[in-house]
Amino acid sequence: MKKASSELEISVLNNPQNIVSLVCLLVILALSFVSYHISGWSYVMLLWIGFFLGFSLFHARFGFSAVYRQIIEKGNTEMLRAHMLMLILVSSFSAAIFILSPAFFGTVPIPALSAVSVGLVVGAFIFGFGMEIGSGLAPSSFYEAEGGRTALICTLAGFTVGTVAGASHFGFWNTSLPSFEPVSLAVDTGIGYIWAWVIQIVFLSLIAFGSYVHKKRTRPPALPPLPSAASWSRIIFGSWPLWVGAVILAVLNALIFLVQGEPWKLTASFPLWGSKIATVLGMDVSDWKYWFEQDQFVALHQPVMMDSMSIINFGVVLGTVVTLAMNRQIRFSRIAPRVALIALVGGALMGYGASISFGANIGAYFSGIASFSLHAWIWLVMAVLGVYTAYYFSHRLPLYHYEEGKRTDE
Repeated sequence: MKKASSELEISVLNNPQNIVSLVCLLVILALSFVSYHISGWSYVMLLWIGFFLGFSLFHARFGFSAVYRQIIEKGNTEMLRAHMLMLILVSSFSAAIFILSPAFFGTVPIPALSAVSVGLVVGAFIFGFGMEIGSGLAPSSFYEAEGGRTALICTLAGFTVGTVAGASHFGFWNTSLPSFEPVSLAVDTGIGYIWAWVIQIVFLSLIAFGSYVHKKRTRPPALPPLPSAASWSRIIFGSWPLWVGAVILAVLNALIFLVQGEPWKLTASFPLWGSKIATVLGMDVSDWKYWFEQDQFVALHQPVMMDSMSIINFGVVLGTVVTLAMNRQIRFSRIAPRVALIALVGGALMGYGASISFGANIGAYFSGIASFSLHAWIWLVMAVLGVYTAYYFSHRLPLYHYEEGKRTDE
């Protein structure tokens, strides 16, 4: 018995992917310990909520970016309906939180409201354009493509640099140029959260119904089949239906809202992390208007472990890496220099656009709509226009090859 157990342990540790999983689990346990001693149980909860967000995003293959590309490139609206379900649920949860105003850990819920500005319009368009050109943050690309993890690293590097550049120009786009105060569709219109919720739910339901009618009329190709597993092991090793991902993401965002006092904002961490690195390299970033307008000035001068947004996103990264490793999906391979350049440029455009437009798919779109903010709907329209524009030009420039309606990078 001892010999068999020993052989099993050796076989497990001989697999590099298992070692990665073990290391990540040890890291998150260490971060839990540090978070508790620095900020208490609330940060420990945020860390683990982030972990399960990363876990869920992988298993549901829930692409915040891919939904636009599926509609444009293949006419498939299945992911769009999943997004509408997610937004209906998260809007319902948020409306209840705003009305009841629970105070977990002494927090009071604050909506993710942002100004309607030139930066919002231009930044959302740039983000959508970069998302289609680079597409490195879209799960459909790096789960399917050969060498996708390598391209993702290039995109993330470009994204981080882009967010720092955007933060440095934030004042020009959002204070020097015309800008209007944030507009809450519930408070500033005078209709209240109940009626704002009703109107938003009806509108989201109409989009879902329209997409279903479109599917019946056009009969687009189905989404590619995803790897799965049998029985209970599907929870850990298989793919989940899109509707399951929609429900889980809505619930986890509501938990973040209750614990942190504001919704999830993924992009907010990248300019903070990048600017801290820039400070170490000798740059002075403390006078950028971004930190004051986005209430990040204190976070800039504090340890990262005291920033709740960073804690959540550490959990997301670790949850994603652990899940990739458990499913033997951590694979890197050589990619053509042209592909690396496209990923870098696309990521930089996405990062720049996200910084000047108050967020990206999570902070501006997901959490903004959940907060009944007008800026979120404007952001969505401009981001989709950016995707359409990039799609149009990518057909006419020698960036990609198109074979049987499928875009390939090599």
